[in-house]
Amino acid sequence: MVNARHCKNDIADVDPQLHFPRVAVISTVCGVISFVFGCGVRIVNLPRDKGKLPIQPDRLENMHQVPLQQLRVLNLTDESANYTSLSESWFVFDASDRDEDDESAAGIGNQLLVDIKNVNSNFLNSEERLKKAMIALLAENDFEPVSYYCRSRNHAGYSCHGHFDEAVMNLYTFPFNGVISLDLLTRDEEDLISFLEKIEGVFAIPEEKIHQLDEDYPPPQMTWTHKLRNFRHEFGVEDYHEGGKSVVEGELTQDILSQPGFEMKKQVAFVETKYQNVHFYEAINTHFRSVASYEKSLSKDGSYESLHPELFRQDKIVFLDGDSQSSLYGEAVYHEGLVHAAMLTHPNPKRVAIIGGGEGATLREVLKHKTVQEVVMIDIDGEFVQLCRKYLPEWSDCSDLVGSTAPSCFDDDRARVYFEDAFQWFIDRFAAGKRHADPEEDFFDVIIMDACDPTNDFVTKLYVDSTFVWSIYNGLSESGVFVAQIGRSSSHTGGIDETKMFKRMFEEVGFESMHIYDEGHSGFYEPWSHLVALKSAASRKLWYRNSAQTEIEIQKRISTTYSGKPALLYFDASVMSSYQLPDKVHEDVYCRLQERRECKAAWEMIKNHTIDVEIINTGHAFNPLYERNILHYEPNEGSIQSRVFVWL
Repeated sequence: MVNARHCKNDIADVDPQLHFPRVAVISTVCGVISFVFGCGVRIVNLPRDKGKLPIQPDRLENMHQVPLQQLRVLNLTDESANYTSLSESWFVFDASDRDEDDESAAGIGNQLLVDIKNVNSNFLNSEERLKKAMIALLAENDFEPVSYYCRSRNHAGYSCHGHFDEAVMNLYTFPFNGVISLDLLTRDEEDLISFLEKIEGVFAIPEEKIHQLDEDYPPPQMTWTHKLRNFRHEFGVEDYHEGGKSVVEGELTQDILSQPGFEMKKQVAFVETKYQNVHFYEAINTHFRSVASYEKSLSKDGSYESLHPELFRQDKIVFLDGDSQSSLYGEAVYHEGLVHAAMLTHPNPKRVAIIGGGEGATLREVLKHKTVQEVVMIDIDGEFVQLCRKYLPEWSDCSDLVGSTAPSCFDDDRARVYFEDAFQWFIDRFAAGKRHADPEEDFFDVIIMDACDPTNDFVTKLYVDSTFVWSIYNGLSESGVFVAQIGRSSSHTGGIDETKMFKRMFEEVGFESMHIYDEGHSGFYEPWSHLVALKSAASRKLWYRNSAQTEIEIQKRISTTYSGKPALLYFDASVMSSYQLPDKVHEDVYCRLQERRECKAAWEMIKNHTIDVEIINTGHAFNPLYERNILHYEPNEGSIQSRVFVWL
């Protein structure tokens, strides 16, 4: 690939009196050369009396005889009226001399597709205004113009095409419909999200009223799609900026930026904190909601939408390093499912710890329990917490909760918030031999880990270190409960269980019973798994309450609201019942890992309708096969060895 610095000379000479179609041909050829070979191509004017205008080889650098890469350069003859009369010259460029550090020559690129409606029709039908807008947009971002032109479309709008040193722009206008469509393609590694505000400012010109008594026209509305172009990973190009932090990769690109089904999407904020890149977006997923319903909800016409606008709002989504964390329409399901199953499995939770949870929603759900006297939340990224308070206030809203002492859950008298490394915080206080390092720090009844996906490389190192797991175990009271989200749910075709080390380590430190459950309504594209670890097997009887018992506990424990609305939007006794038994996939994945003795024995017991107490007593704390097919068990009068078996 030719480095741009090797071909800065003009390589296309154009007669100033050439007819428009001919200029268009040369402009297009130059654009292709520029993008394919990384060259800055310019069109210059030469006098007509020169006759044939060959390109001189001495005007091009890096000429070699070895045919490493061929570039066809088109030379015009003097017959300007007939642009098909072209001669060809062939030159060979050496691509081996490319500067490896020059990112402009790498296989990267970004594309932005934009449609704007309700645009001023006079603007859309003005060639001069469109050219000025196009040049102003790209010149402001240091793109140097090479060539540009507009062509009338039978007096009904224009199609404009512009070549810049590192960008190509095409736009099409439809004045009768008030619509403009724009396509911007760049070779730069920077994403084009920052262009959106500028595009809106330059092209979203509102329609003007002809008469003062005319009704107001609707404001311009923009929809867009952003795509990462080229085979980036094949060229060794990662979507990272300085510091190794992702900006527009992963779920942010796959689920939002590149999806036309997300309309009215808007980047509310992007902040690079000390620890991660944070994106806040608003959008309407047209698979579930419509733009028309949203617009109607803003009116006061007495329609259902206008009477219940909260049901038709734009979704809010937060991304950390390109991965979706939670959304307005899914966060209640996710956080209620994470918190309340574990809280109800403890007989009287007074002291609770939250690892992570920077959005504040996990804290909000814990504070709904009347028994709670203190909540300790530890999140390493204090800047992210402040951003969530600003852009996601609903996540930490305790203003309607009876018993809360502040509008924001972060300011509740029962909350203690630390901006520290949560893993190290627990190790310093509760690791083996350090229990008395902080005598003021009492045991926790429930510990909730709402941190990163355990398949994350960085977090995996912490999970497989038994020091942290021991600190969790030591930090719990005798009836303590630990719960964590452990990422995407397993699938029949998903191979091995990526969290097996995580679960096995909790078993080895002494947790006597573990349960896994899935939640599929959290706003993610697939179900999410949670793991509950019980320090004492005696807590199993609370995990396996029947629906009536669970509903009574919910009514006793959960605070009411000033508005009279339910404090819990999703979680109830029937949901808890669905969590009690693991999905069959977990059974299959568990027994697929190896020739497990307990799996074979369990299948024999199921087949023969018998129970071998000795085999079950030597089983693992986590065994979805037993949970699903053979037994619920609980200690009889405190004896771990004496169990009551109930055939399912």
